[in-house]
Amino acid sequence: MYLLYLDESGTHAGAPAFVLAGMAVHEHDAWHLQQRLDRLVAGRVPKGLDASLFELHAAEMKNPVKNVRGKKIKSIWAEVPVSDRFSLIAATYRSLVGYKSKDTARPTVLFGAVVDGSYPDREQRAYEEVLHKFDEMLTRRARDSGVHERGIVIHDRRVIEGDVQGWTQSWRQVAGRIGKLTHIADVPFFADSRASRLIQAADFVSWGLFRYYGPAQDDKYSKLLWPRFDAVGESMHGLIHVHPGFRGGRCPCPPCASRASS
Repeated sequence: MYLLYLDESGTHAGAPAFVLAGMAVHEHDAWHLQQRLDRLVAGRVPKGLDASLFELHAAEMKNPVKNVRGKKIKSIWAEVPVSDRFSLIAATYRSLVGYKSKDTARPTVLFGAVVDGSYPDREQRAYEEVLHKFDEMLTRRARDSGVHERGIVIHDRRVIEGDVQGWTQSWRQVAGRIGKLTHIADVPFFADSRASRLIQAADFVSWGLFRYYGPAQDDKYSKLLWPRFDAVGESMHGLIHVHPGFRGGRCPCPPCASRASS
């Protein structure tokens, strides 16, 4: 079974794009990758502090302030020197993109959708795109290898949980705008990201994409991620950028460029 861990960026009002992204990990690799991330955090947290309390949350590590009920408070990451925080951000990206699956026939791959903020249904579009890309990967693998595996989606907790589960249930029963989901075992499950290093890993994928597609236009981390998205030939199949010029081939970003050339 494959486990797709997802998180979002660009959920705030006025965001130029909504990003839904994460990584699909085979069940045999989930524990090993979590242990790798645990060791990374433990190696940079000051002695005497409980490493399990430090959530891998890229934006909060960069700027250790978080919003709680509309108020900005100091994050626990303020206890860690800035050089160690930035070192850990870079090490986390290297660890995720450099991870080698225990079975090379079942690789760890990334998925994502970046939907322009002008779309009123951007969240639903993003979920439909990502879940279908994941489902298509499972279908493709079943066709090529003869081994049929199901997928489960695990997501950071959100206020729209009911909507997402309703959409997914519908897409599993009746073909939607893209098609019907055939290899996803159940509706997405939502969990507290503080309890799962792999949901935290998904945060790094979505944040890296938002840094590229958002106001910062920074490819420092996204350029590490591009090669790890699920691919079909030369096409970056696992990532889609939905924007007004999508059909016209006017966007030079890597996923759009790969589709234009395939």
